[in-house]
Amino acid sequence: KGIENVAELGSISALQSEIEGQQTAGNVLDDVVGNGIGNASQGATSTTGDNLCVDASHPYVSGISMIAPSPDWFTGVYNLPLSDESTMTWVRKIEVYVYAWDAGTEEGDDYSYSNAATSPQGTISAFMAGDTANAVFVSEDGSNLRVLPVGVLTFELQESSAKCMTSEPSGPTASPTMSPSESPIVSPT
Repeated sequence: KGIENVAELGSISALQSEIEGQQTAGNVLDDVVGNGIGNASQGATSTTGDNLCVDASHPYVSGISMIAPSPDWFTGVYNLPLSDESTMTWVRKIEVYVYAWDAGTEEGDDYSYSNAATSPQGTISAFMAGDTANAVFVSEDGSNLRVLPVGVLTFELQESSAKCMTSEPSGPTASPTMSPSESPIVSPT
């Protein structure tokens, strides 16, 4: 329900409850909530205003953001490693292009909020280029079609903060920033 509510409404309460359950189980170390980007134009950014704690037992980060207005579209990352396992070091800075996903809960193929529910409910799926350049998030590149990123998510290593020192064992913090994609150039993630 958490992903559906974020994708359709931008509501994070169900997702936060799900995350709290995973924190109680020891599967999640920390969570932060960023600010929305009211006008997602070139150069617009959102930061959490808070550091995200990570440690050797919890070196991955996941995040989600609604794409609005939309039927049930979202963007984000899932299990992005913030450490280099081969060198046993933390990544100093990482920028990841993020793409649009469809939650599979509402019908609609344009930027609108009020749509009929998908019945039966579909699965979460990435937007694909298909065979038309008229689809959302798709661009022509010569004779090829490609899906464009909708933003860039940046994590930058910070020194340990007082917030993270209460977590055992303590580790560095990451400062997440989200910004709309500035370029149609796609880097593999």
